[in-house]
Amino acid sequence: MNPHLRQLQPYPFEKLRRLLAGVTPPRELAAIDLSVGEPKHPAPAFVRQVLADHLEQLAVYPATKGSAELRAGISAWLQRRFALNAAPDPEHEVLPVNGTREALFAFAQCVIDPRAAALVVMPNPFYQIYEGAALLAGAATHLLPCTAATGFAPDYDAVPAAVWQRCQLLYICSPGNPTGAVTPIATLKKLIALADEHDFIIASDECYSEIYGNEDQPPPGLLQACAELGRDDFRRCLVFHSLSKRSNLPGLRSGFVAGDADILEQFLRYRT
Repeated sequence: MNPHLRQLQPYPFEKLRRLLAGVTPPRELAAIDLSVGEPKHPAPAFVRQVLADHLEQLAVYPATKGSAELRAGISAWLQRRFALNAAPDPEHEVLPVNGTREALFAFAQCVIDPRAAALVVMPNPFYQIYEGAALLAGAATHLLPCTAATGFAPDYDAVPAAVWQRCQLLYICSPGNPTGAVTPIATLKKLIALADEHDFIIASDECYSEIYGNEDQPPPGLLQACAELGRDDFRRCLVFHSLSKRSNLPGLRSGFVAGDADILEQFLRYRT
């Protein structure tokens, strides 16, 4: 067995299920589930209809890269949503995945070199997948506290230079899970500069990017920061998006990764 399995913490939702086993609310009250962030609205009717109209495709193996039409649609949406200077290349800068949980985990296995005293930096609290991905890739973790004192977001200025020097992968999440903190675009640009200086990759979990209250101020994204810097090759930058939260489709397991073409080429190789 992989010895790194011993480092894994119990998955929190499984632990919660065990703790709550046998606990039922009073009959006159409905339970409020504060564990898994599962959508409370139905799946869009048009999505259900499209799935029903194409059930014959269940008999066909899909390509790992998904269809050209899907990649083109993702590319066009990214350009519209994040005001990119140009649409990402659907052939080389967009890769559909089976939900971002799988992708966020697999990505670390692809990009981490465990021989180099690898360090993966991530916020704390965090989506549990980040830690598990780092540990099973043979890396150590460095946690950045997200507390009231830091505005419930990581204080990147407080990270020692020695940590950045060992960092191979930085996980960020904006809007943050579970704090909801949004990373300002100026901070994203600062992280890009740090990635250049210390040669690490940024994996930006943007699964909650479409959940916000002010229509005039949607949360910025990492590719948007790249565009404002004139960095249209998205060097060292990858974003992870999912239909689970934004479209009430967690059961569909549909998401995508977009960004640096050279890294995505290797990630596609890993996934195939």
